[in-house]
Amino acid sequence: MPSPKRYAMHIGILILMVAMIYIPSVALISFTGKATGEQFAESARIGTVPVGGLSHEEAEKELGEEITAWSKQTPLTTGQGEETTPIPTELVSFDVKQSVERADAKKGGKLVVVLDETKVETYLAQAAYTPEQGTAFRRWLTDSSSVLAEATFDPSEQVETTETTIATVNFSTRSDGEETMVEAMADIEIKPGAVFNMKSFGNDFAGASFIGSKLYELFAKTPFEIVERMQNDVLPDGITLGYDVRVDEKIDFAVRNTTASPYRLVLTPNGSDVTAELKGPALTDKIEAVLEAEKSIPYRTITRYSALLSPGTTTPTQSGIEGKSIELYRVTQSAEGERRELVALDFYAPTPEIITKSSQAEPEPIIEEPIEEPAGESSDDPLDEMTDEELLDEALDEEVPVDDGLTDPTLTEE
Repeated sequence: MPSPKRYAMHIGILILMVAMIYIPSVALISFTGKATGEQFAESARIGTVPVGGLSHEEAEKELGEEITAWSKQTPLTTGQGEETTPIPTELVSFDVKQSVERADAKKGGKLVVVLDETKVETYLAQAAYTPEQGTAFRRWLTDSSSVLAEATFDPSEQVETTETTIATVNFSTRSDGEETMVEAMADIEIKPGAVFNMKSFGNDFAGASFIGSKLYELFAKTPFEIVERMQNDVLPDGITLGYDVRVDEKIDFAVRNTTASPYRLVLTPNGSDVTAELKGPALTDKIEAVLEAEKSIPYRTITRYSALLSPGTTTPTQSGIEGKSIELYRVTQSAEGERRELVALDFYAPTPEIITKSSQAEPEPIIEEPIEEPAGESSDDPLDEMTDEELLDEALDEEVPVDDGLTDPTLTEE
């Protein structure tokens, strides 16, 4: 029978061996992050957010606050240099719970980003990205959002594209000033987000209005935004109804490149004839400019009075001109169907006709009364009412006695 002392020593050795096996195992599990412990190691990060020493619940709360703060800063933009436009952060969402559950307890892990495909597709269509640019944008958006970064997407650097002509108009210059303006606009690059305006090319407002009208027709066929444009009070000669542009001291014509790619405005003269083209990457959607609902508005007639005109006279003062109205639509054909955008509704008020009448009263007409014969001098002799011819006939019919001088008219035959 073993002694109690030896028995106790064996029990102690057994407990020590169990402890030596169990304790390192627990430490190893904690080190590899596979344990069910609640806290992350001090150096752990999820995305770029530190979660060291936080429980899973605390880490989820911390991530939510950082994501909210990032979204409010408008961190994502597109364009080149300082000419950038914001990208809505609503295109992405974050699976915070899954991000925490997947994270390593010691090292942390990635922030799980989920793209809202419906909103992304709508954004890509509006930005007129090429398929290659769309693929690059999705990748960039996921990578930038996963680290809550401030970043700018420059589509022109993502892929090489083949330049094509996406819109064309033809016109003829009418003056030396317009020819000079065409030469100045021979080849203009319009970067993403950049604005093109007519006043940058001189103060010949008549020429700027004419050429601006032609370029308005050009840009209406593209996704470029019409930033500033005003019509004239009266449609000028040589301008198509619906594409009228007015440029003066206070008014300009300007457009913005809302696409993700740079485009070139190229004006090529051939004598007085000019071809204007917008060149750049091909568009995924087909865009047309459509003029509709043209109407004529009748003019009214205004009558004025003047004391300077002779009585009873009327003179035309101003010729009447019918008014006009028309609607310009930008029609986009895409994979989702047709989209119509009202670009402008032009209205030209009619010019009234004005006639001037004399305000002087016309003199009363002079009425001559018939002359009446004096009383008592009237004759009842029927011969008075006979004509000379009738009197001659009457005289021939009467038997007039002939006086031969031999007969005494006082004597009568017994």
